[in-house]
Order: sequence, then structure tokens, then C-alpha cells
Amino acid sequence: MAVTPARRVARRAVLPTAGLVLAVGLVSGCKGQVVVSAQSAPPPPVSAAAGTASGPAATSAAAATASGAMATSAAPAATAATQQAGQGSLSVSISSPVSLSGSTAAPVSCVTGLSYRASVASAVVHGDQVSYTVAIARYRGPGSYPAVVAVTLRQSTGVVTTIAGVSRVPAAITATGGSFSVSATGSGGRTFTGSLTWTCGT
Repeated sequence: MAVTPARRVARRAVLPTAGLVLAVGLVSGCKGQVVVSAQSAPPPPVSAAAGTASGPAATSAAAATASGAMATSAAPAATAATQQAGQGSLSVSISSPVSLSGSTAAPVSCVTGLSYRASVASAVVHGDQVSYTVAIARYRGPGSYPAVVAVTLRQSTGVVTTIAGVSRVPAAITATGGSFSVSATGSGGRTFTGSLTWTCGT
């Protein structure tokens, strides 16, 4: 059967249209694959820098760790400062502002290290109360040193004489205690003159 010119024109129009629909379908299919591929792609790996903790929580944790380290390193010093004085003895020979001589058992604290410190908070000799501190810097073991001393004498009559911060007082330190002699003007214009000898508490 003969094909008329009108049918030829219609056929030619159908072919490009079918090709266009096919092309659109392929493109749409590719786009769908791209979208699915993008959705199913694994997340990018986290870098070491991104994995590092930061922000207020990390800052607080670091501060707590530093505080704990400081507290641990400071513990020995605090222990030394609060060391309880053991039972020792104190002997005094005082000529001013009152004559007083004698010995008594007393809690005597002795702390040694890079420096030396000995002290008695209260010792009663014949009714009068004596307290003192002696401090030596750059301590290197038993021997003679210039010391800084403070002494308070509370007489049974109520008179109190105190000398404090008297420096370069000759002191002799032994393996078990020490001694010093001092004469200085203290509270109320009274002069304290005397010698103290102690045995460290154990």
C-alpha cells in the first residue's frame, strides 16, 4: 500500500517525540541515581582535630585535673605545717624583767628541712608562762646559725613582756634540740634577757 505524504510527515514527527521522551527518562533516571547516591554516601571521616574535646566541659575537666595535681603536690607541705608537737622539754634562765630559772616538760615542735623552726606554744616554769619561736634559714644540719627569735613571758602577776622578730641571734642546733641567748627591749619598754634550751618532742 502506498504511503501518502501526510503519513510520512506524521511518522517523522512521532520519531523525534519518542526520542525526546526516552532522553528525558534517561536523564530522570540518572538524577534519581545521583540523589540516592548522595543520600547513601557515608559521612566524611572526623579528623583528629575535630575529635578533640573543646568547649566549657573540656575546660572544666582540665581545670579539675590541674587542681587535683596541685592539691596532690601541695599535700606534703600542708602536713609539715600542721605537724603536732611531741613531748619534749624546755629549760630557761631569765634575768630580766624577772629572775626565773628552771626546766619543765613541754610540747616542743621542731621542723627541719631547707630551713629550721622550733617552737613552744606554752610552758609553765614556777608559775610563769614562756613561749618562743626560733627560725633559721638555709639550714644545713646541726651547728651554729644566726636565727630570728620571738619570746613571750607571761608572769604570774599578769605582766607580759614580748620580743618579736629579733634577728641574728646566735643559736646552736643539735641533733635533738638547741639553745639561744637573747637580750632585747620588748613591749612596755621592758627588756627581756635570758637563755632558752630545748629538746625536741618525739
